[in-house]
Amino acid sequence: MLLIFPMFTVFGNTLVVLSVYKEKTLRTVTNYFIVSLALADIMVAVLVMPLAVYTEVVNGLWNLGDALCDTWVAMDVMGCTASILNLTAISVDRFIAVTQPIKYAKHKNSKRVYITLALTWIISLAISSPIALGMNYTKRRRTTPQLCVFYNSDFIIYSSMGSFYIPCVIMVFLYWRIFRAIRLRAQRAAKHRKAKLVETNVIENCAPNDDSSPAAAAAEAATAAGNATTGRTTSTDARAAMTVHISSTTTGPITYTSAPPVMTVGRPVMHLGFKPSPTLKIPKGQQNNNQPEGSLSPHKRMVTKFNFRLRHSKRKKDQRSIANRRERKATQTLAIVLGVFLLCWVPFFTINIIHAICIRYNLFETRPQVCQMETWLFSFFVWLGYINSFLNPVIYTIFNIEFRRAFKKLLGVGTSGPR
Repeated sequence: MLLIFPMFTVFGNTLVVLSVYKEKTLRTVTNYFIVSLALADIMVAVLVMPLAVYTEVVNGLWNLGDALCDTWVAMDVMGCTASILNLTAISVDRFIAVTQPIKYAKHKNSKRVYITLALTWIISLAISSPIALGMNYTKRRRTTPQLCVFYNSDFIIYSSMGSFYIPCVIMVFLYWRIFRAIRLRAQRAAKHRKAKLVETNVIENCAPNDDSSPAAAAAEAATAAGNATTGRTTSTDARAAMTVHISSTTTGPITYTSAPPVMTVGRPVMHLGFKPSPTLKIPKGQQNNNQPEGSLSPHKRMVTKFNFRLRHSKRKKDQRSIANRRERKATQTLAIVLGVFLLCWVPFFTINIIHAICIRYNLFETRPQVCQMETWLFSFFVWLGYINSFLNPVIYTIFNIEFRRAFKKLLGVGTSGPR
């Protein structure tokens, strides 16, 4: 039954690797680290889990030789260390992306990713290789050669600190900073939206009320545009967008020309830019056909220019909003991956440290209630850590819609064949 876990671990993590390879939308910096994490999980499933199943079948007795035992233990340490260091690299990547987006965009390149991935695997190899090079040979091993476990208590303590506890502290701290930054950003956005709601929507007209003059037409059109920002409409032409340009200081002639509508009214936000200009543009229907183009008297030249850029600014705002939601969703998914990783591996590393301390200070006789553990419980904690490699693709499928679509596409689920 335990063979199910390595089989599905290889299957699920292979889907992760193929999805990033085939789908351009998944080729991001963070997903390259996820591919490295998937490769570490595949290594655990192929090189570690089968022999772990074997030890369960033979009740923990090892008769395959010391060399294979040390190689197996080294692969176990390397896979676990590579997983935690990849998660650490992901947390650093997310931290920079959320807290320093400009710097992140500037330095987001393949070279940096490849260097980080190479360092991750080199450090993992450096931590695990001493076992294969003979560090696991101790006096205690000569008395119990039938067991394939960690015998060097000093190595257990130092490797656990370097490959698990220190990276875990770093990751928890970084994710705390990440979610704190996201919360502060959301609060600032809420304040900004509140400030937009109290912007002045009433446009005052300082020109005399002369229905026959172009200035009056401009004021009426501007008032109609102001009503549009608050949801009120006064006429069909008032629903159209326009740009009004009149200078309050220009002494030369001012002309007005008709202009087609340039935006749709009913938007929630309108950006108003103020700049004097000698041109007056009025939508069709607002012109006074009885008065020809010509000069206006100075007292009719006091109008403000309103520059409507709603469509462009709304498009940019929507793009930023989509990007922020995507970053937030990716961060939440990776935080879940980290949480599941800690849930699966903290019990094992806790008992591993306790066991090493008991060996180091020979506490088995003086502290039997702490140092002695049931075999089945130790085996359960070991397999709980292995199962984490199986769970990561499941997390991506549940919480990441892009990976879910890619998995379905690879498996041909939900796609219709040729007609």
